[in-house]
Amino acid sequence: MEAGLNIRELGTQDQALLWELLYIALWDAPDEPRRPRSVLDKPAIQKLVENWGRDEDFGLLAVDTATGEGLGAIWARLDGYENAAGFGCDYPFLGIAVMDQHQGKGVGSYLMQHFIEALKQRVEGLRLGVNPKNTRAIHLYEKFGFREYAIGAGDYPQMKLEF
Repeated sequence: MEAGLNIRELGTQDQALLWELLYIALWDAPDEPRRPRSVLDKPAIQKLVENWGRDEDFGLLAVDTATGEGLGAIWARLDGYENAAGFGCDYPFLGIAVMDQHQGKGVGSYLMQHFIEALKQRVEGLRLGVNPKNTRAIHLYEKFGFREYAIGAGDYPQMKLEF
């Protein structure tokens, strides 16, 4: 898949797409009902992407070179603006999502690789929370060196990567 991918920084023009990707990132297990889109109205969720494009916002968008379609993105607010519970870790909290029809094709790995490389010199590490049933995502994070350091609300593993 990498041959047909390009990558660019997320900008203010990507706000609508970023909301859609955030909803995808709020993954629910196939054996559970999908949460309603109104979850995006919660202030704690909104802060992950609202008013995207501030100086300390950094994200990458994977784009299909043939169609120009956005396939997935990875993002973080490097100043902690989202104020997500860190469970003792103050690294920036990252979000990552790949459009459903492009999952399992290497897009997430491509994004993660480029994101980590771009941020190694800017921050001390990264952190994230993941649904414990999302084994595909957990495998991806472990592949890049993320390790569990706490258990959050809903028994969600909290993982971090130290640079």
